[in-house]
Order: sequence, then C-alpha cells, then structure tokens
Amino acid sequence: MDAVLIISGGILLGCLVGLSWFAGSDAPYVPTKFARIKKLLKTIPLKDKNFYELGSGDGRVVIEAAKLGAKAYGIEQSYLRVLYSKFKSIKNTYFIHGNIFNQDLSNADVVFIFLLPKGVLRLETKLKKELKKGAVVITQTFHFKNWKPYKKILITDKNEPNTSLGPDKIEGDFWLYKV
Repeated sequence: MDAVLIISGGILLGCLVGLSWFAGSDAPYVPTKFARIKKLLKTIPLKDKNFYELGSGDGRVVIEAAKLGAKAYGIEQSYLRVLYSKFKSIKNTYFIHGNIFNQDLSNADVVFIFLLPKGVLRLETKLKKELKKGAVVITQTFHFKNWKPYKKILITDKNEPNTSLGPDKIEGDFWLYKV
C-alpha cells in the first residue's frame, strides 16, 4: 500500500512539473537556437536600454540582452521556467511570473516576442498603446499583420538549418518595428 502511494505521488508530482514547464497558451515552449539570438541582439543597440521578452522561456534571450548592457526583463507564465531563469540569472536580469497581457510595458525600449499568430495579433494594440515613441519591437517567425517592419533579418547557419514552423514561417526570421 505504501509503495502504491509513493508511486502515485511521484507520478502526480511529475505531471504537475510537466504541466508547469509547458504552461502558456499563446506559444508552446520552443527555444530559439542560441547562436541566432546572439547574432540578432548584436545588431541592436542595447546598452542602457530596458529590454523585455514576452514569454521568456528559459531566460536565454533576457540573459544575453543583459550581457550586452541592457536592463533585461523576462515575463513568463510558467512558474517552473521563471524559477529556472532566476537560478541562471545574472546582474540586470529580472524574471516575472505572469500573463504578458497584464504587464505594464511603458518603460520598455526594446521588446522581443516569439509567439504564435494569435498571441502576436493580441499584442498589436497593447504595444501600440503602451510603448513609448521610438521603442523597438522584434518579432520572430510570426509577425504583425498591420505593422510595417523597418528591417527584416534572416539568420541562417550552415551547421543548423532553420526549422520550418509552417508555410513561409521559419525559425530565425526576425522583423524589427519602431513604434
């Protein structure tokens, strides 16, 4: 009887951890290849900027932005990923558990998002209303339908081909917009 309770408890705990890791309704947890993030962020002036990643996953983008001089914030729905990111965090990185649609982004200079089309669409109005003039928004793979980018960047790597995420949608395709 005790073994059954222990095994059942272990299975339940494993399910809860799994559900927390994969929490989030606007994008599954799909991390961007780190080499692409490093190349992208080096093309954007980040020193002394407020950088936000909406749906920060394991924190790799936020940490890299901080290494380049930004005060970097990650907003994430999964408690487990927030804890993991905080564990890995460095100076000038801040990880917030919460829904990205309920956060105040008015002090953001640069915003990075890698969400599914539904999430990107929901963010259009919020970002236009909240962000200060001149703020930069970066989308990956799924882009704003009603905004015109000022720059498009496709980062490829001979050793790691870009992953296809749908028709005309590949990982490593970044669009930059100014508000």
